[in-house]
Amino acid sequence: MLISLLQTLAEILAGGTSLTSTEQIDFSPPGSRRDEVVGATLNLYFYDIRESKQVQHSGRQIERNVRDGRFPPAIVSWPPSWFDVSLLLTTWDSTSLGEHRLLSEALTLLLRHRCLREEFLYPELRGYGNLSMSVSQEPPVEVSALWSALSVPLRPALYLTVTIPFEPEQTSIPLVLERIFSVQNELHKGTNGNGRVITKKVAIAGLVKSSRTNLPLSNVEINVVGTDKYATSDQEGVFFFEDLRPRNYVLTLSCSGYTDQSSNFLVDSQSYTFKEVLLTPV
Repeated sequence: MLISLLQTLAEILAGGTSLTSTEQIDFSPPGSRRDEVVGATLNLYFYDIRESKQVQHSGRQIERNVRDGRFPPAIVSWPPSWFDVSLLLTTWDSTSLGEHRLLSEALTLLLRHRCLREEFLYPELRGYGNLSMSVSQEPPVEVSALWSALSVPLRPALYLTVTIPFEPEQTSIPLVLERIFSVQNELHKGTNGNGRVITKKVAIAGLVKSSRTNLPLSNVEINVVGTDKYATSDQEGVFFFEDLRPRNYVLTLSCSGYTDQSSNFLVDSQSYTFKEVLLTPV
């Protein structure tokens, strides 16, 4: 999301100012710039992110439909979390007049927008409507402290705050998102003759790949430290563990020809935890 936001702003600025391409926009900290500047450039630096207090969070949404008189497992979904992303926009040129002209162009352009319209956004940011953007408001940190941390003297700049959504990445894991086991509950057999449907949720799921080839690794041995649980990755590099209590777990991964590795997995009560783990060849 952050990269998509920077790309969106870069294209808007390059298309509405005297810059000829996005190549003239630098995203590095201003303090890393060299003294000698070749041509006019804009510096768009992301320096802070905080949970937005302007967008109200509606909490989790639960969908459950009755089928044949039974309640299947509920589908729990969460709305996106919204964050205020703070950016510093300044200009660099061989002359002060050149810098001021370019900064004036950027300010005029951004004030015309007032918000980032959906049609201008990169695809990853679409689907949420226009994004709120404020220009030249006081940054969430003290101005002189910000420039001091960047090792640059205080200079003319614009302070942008854009509110963008973040959603957890949905990764497709074949056949292991949720396994449902129907078992007979002895306590209910004598009552209505029907067994209860008990569901077991995948608590931890992962995909093991080689850091060199980025291809899945099979036959990787995975152990949950402090328990007797272990698993082996399949031909697609996938492994999973079921029915773990909510807490933090450490998994050790071992594979012939690769360095052993440990990885932390947090299990909570809301959903399974998925990670992509890279093993380094020996």
